[in-house]
Amino acid sequence: MKKYIFAILFLLLASAAARAEMYVGARYGGALSLIYFTPNKNEGMLFSPINTAVAFRYCNEKAQDYERFMNILMEVGYGERGYTIGPDSLKTSVTSQALEVPFMMQARIPVAKHVHALVTGIVYGAYYLRNGSTEVFPELKDRVRNYEYGIGGGLGLCLNFGKMDFALDARYMASMSYLVEPNIALYESMPMQVVISFSVMRKIGK
Repeated sequence: MKKYIFAILFLLLASAAARAEMYVGARYGGALSLIYFTPNKNEGMLFSPINTAVAFRYCNEKAQDYERFMNILMEVGYGERGYTIGPDSLKTSVTSQALEVPFMMQARIPVAKHVHALVTGIVYGAYYLRNGSTEVFPELKDRVRNYEYGIGGGLGLCLNFGKMDFALDARYMASMSYLVEPNIALYESMPMQVVISFSVMRKIGK
């Protein structure tokens, strides 16, 4: 099933790139992240000031009707994420670093001159370069996974001045995979994060 999904995404990207304008840029922001454990382990959100990416955007500004407002985005990024766990008096922070690859479909809706509202749908994958859960809980080492995939959505605003874009957006990203392989004692461990970031992009070519 996964190979068919990747094949469809590749065909969409290839067909879009063949007749599209391309923007390249960078994004920087911060994230609030959390892992939901079942049964509850007094987990809480953790803020990280590091969530950055190189971004690529494809669009067809000469298309007719609504198609000219639809964009395909892809990012290659790095982010810190984590959670807190335990009672307030013994709260422990668990921090990890991960490579992230979000693939996005984005509607850019004109609301004023040079101003667009952004509505984004996201699928993503992530690979953990360092997984803090294995350091804080060494007994879970054989059950902690170093990859994650999921879906999400976002809203934002963009200022467009010719070849330059400046955007501020917020995204909610929810994992569809377990970080810790389930067993009888722990049968759910789903990560999520809210990312707020600023990006700058420039059109390549004419």
